[in-house]
Amino acid sequence: MQELINNLGLEASSKIDKKLFKKQFTENFSLSVADKKILTNDIESITLEYLLNKNTINIAPYTDAEQDYSEIAFIKVEILNSNKLGQITSIVQNIPYPLIIFLACGTKLCINISPKRINKADSSKLVVQESHFSEWIDLSNSTKIEDAFLESLKAKHHPYTDLLAFFTSYLDKLIAFKLAKYSGSLNPHANTKEILQNIQSVEAKITEAKSKIKKETSFSAKVNMNIELKKLSDELNELKGSL
Repeated sequence: MQELINNLGLEASSKIDKKLFKKQFTENFSLSVADKKILTNDIESITLEYLLNKNTINIAPYTDAEQDYSEIAFIKVEILNSNKLGQITSIVQNIPYPLIIFLACGTKLCINISPKRINKADSSKLVVQESHFSEWIDLSNSTKIEDAFLESLKAKHHPYTDLLAFFTSYLDKLIAFKLAKYSGSLNPHANTKEILQNIQSVEAKITEAKSKIKKETSFSAKVNMNIELKKLSDELNELKGSL
C-alpha cells in the first residue's frame, strides 16, 4: 500500500510521513473505554502521509459558514482487525481536518472518506457529516475495476479549483467505485450518490423482509410479504437498470 500512497502524485512539499502515536489520541481526544481498547488492540500504526494546505500545495483553501476545507490530510492506518473498521475510523476521524484515510489489513486496502462540517456549538471543531467506505481491495489480486479505481486516486485526476472541490472529487470517485459492483463500470453517473443511497436502502429493506418472512407462521401473511418482497426486488432492478 505504501507504494500506492507514494505514487499519488501529490507535491513533495505536502509529504509529511509522520507517525502519530496512540498517546496523542488518548491525551488530546475524548475517547471512551471501548475506543481506547480498540486503539491499543486493533490499530497497529497511524501515519500522517500528506497535509494539503496553502503552504504545501497550489490549491486554494475553501471555507464558509458550514465548511472548513483550509487543510486536507491523507492518513494511512495499519489495522489488525477488519471487523472493527467503523470504530477504528471513528477514532482516527478525531484528527481535526477533512481526511482521506487508507486502511490496510494485510494485503487488503479500504478507503474511508468522510465529509465534515463546522460544529455549530464550537466553530473551532469539525464533525463528520457522513462516512463512506470502499469495498476491501486485495492489492495482491485486484480486478480491472479495482485497478481503475486505484488509478483514479492519483492527484492528476482531481480538480485543483480549491480544496473542497479536490476532496469532493475523491469522494465522487469512491462512490462511483461502490456503484460499479452494480453497474460493472467505473463511469460516474450524474446522480451517482443518490442512486447508491437508494440501492442500499432498498437492499436493506429486502434483507429485512426476507428475515420477517422466515419468522412468519401465517400462510396468508407470508403471501402478502412475498408480494411486497417482489415489489422491492423490481424496484432494485429498476434502479440498477438506470445506471
